[in-house]
Amino acid sequence: MDKVARLQLFYKRLQAEPPASTHDDAYALLCQILNAVEYEHSGVPNNPDNWENDGRLYPPQKDMAREVPGFPGLIRYRNLGHNTYIASNGAIEIEMVGTNNLVVFTKPGADGKGIRK
Repeated sequence: MDKVARLQLFYKRLQAEPPASTHDDAYALLCQILNAVEYEHSGVPNNPDNWENDGRLYPPQKDMAREVPGFPGLIRYRNLGHNTYIASNGAIEIEMVGTNNLVVFTKPGADGKGIRK
């Protein structure tokens, strides 16, 4: 399955899950689902050290987490080609870089509120 199809499957599965109520729960859910999709459909072993060359999709890395100035409780993870935002209420938003920040995925937290940037 190509990357685009795997991403679409990831978004579909992530959207189908109950909303998270905390940042940590949302981060864990995102990682679990993306790793499962890649395990099932990429054919590439999980080796984060080879992320630039292996064609596998990897979850956001904690060393790429940054607070968003002016938005308490919102963390931005910089990835190749996109930013993943996770709020303290468990809301998730993914935007593409270089496309005027086109949002490609959004999921509110358990309180029903989305990302406020």
